[in-house]
Amino acid sequence: MPKKTIAVPGALYDRVQEAAAAEGTTVEQLATKAIERNLARRWLDRVGREGDVRRGSMMDAEVEDVVTRAVRESRTRS
Repeated sequence: MPKKTIAVPGALYDRVQEAAAAEGTTVEQLATKAIERNLARRWLDRVGREGDVRRGSMMDAEVEDVVTRAVRESRTRS
């Protein structure tokens, strides 16, 4: 996979460099992990918000019933 370059302020780069050295990893590896975690958190936040919208005013028991029915229907189609 081709590599791309991202510019960061010098002070931030210095902090990342110190953290990478303390962990025994490279700046690139540390930055990649941090970006991946941030993107995963954003995805989880989005999915959570969508779930809240779909849930509406349903109580936990109602949500569990909907999920149980969906799983059962999915298994009968397989």
